[in-house]
Amino acid sequence: MRPISTALGALGLFATLASAPASAQHSHPPQLHVDDAYESCFFDLHPELTQQEFEQFAGELGSILRFRQLDATSTLGKGKLDISLQYANTSIDDSKGAWNNTMSHPAAGHYLGESIAFPRIAARFGVSDRVDLGAWGGLDPHSNYGVVGIDTKIALLRQGPTRPVSVSIRPSFTSLLGPSEVWVGNASIDLSVSRAFGPVSPYVGVATSGSLAVETSDDVDLDSTAADHALAYAGLSYRWRALVLSAEVEKGELFSFGLRIGTRF
Repeated sequence: MRPISTALGALGLFATLASAPASAQHSHPPQLHVDDAYESCFFDLHPELTQQEFEQFAGELGSILRFRQLDATSTLGKGKLDISLQYANTSIDDSKGAWNNTMSHPAAGHYLGESIAFPRIAARFGVSDRVDLGAWGGLDPHSNYGVVGIDTKIALLRQGPTRPVSVSIRPSFTSLLGPSEVWVGNASIDLSVSRAFGPVSPYVGVATSGSLAVETSDDVDLDSTAADHALAYAGLSYRWRALVLSAEVEKGELFSFGLRIGTRF
């Protein structure tokens, strides 16, 4: 059990250190839009929202919605199933109109915070030795939104005696669900490389990511807007029998980190 406790301890320390900036206090706190319709902050567009802020909101929320890889590049193999609990934390500036004018809060001092984080459940199935299909979803039971996404991992190269690394391409799509005043979707295409050293697989990747936001609110009259950007990420996956642990950092429109614990059979 020593390998498991060591890996869990490392992931816990990583999460603590990476999330530390989120506890910092605002030097110039924003004036919040207060509405106690929900126990937590929720999506609610306000008349002050400008087209430029809406465009920024589309790009940044798209980065948060993105279906992250959070695993080695290699595919599972035909008939294999992977189920995991994932956690992603993305840094934002909630004092900007892009966030302050698209959200409402249950109390005057209930800030969105300097990062957005929520758990999600993901599943992946190997339809062949070279192709995996995946899906994930999550929701905030105290707010008005959830997310759902799908992806496909396609192996271009598989590590073996004559190939030192695995290479894959991975298209994905994620949609925001729930809010009546806005819809946002994200589509990405990843290219990643990894190499397994026994149970440990470091990996790196790049991606192009695009987001679309559509407002359906009576409070604003804004054009639908799209945003796109490139990003890079690096991660480490550890497997012990049926247990899989992964940690990943990503830099694009925003900085984020992700953790996952799963089982594979």
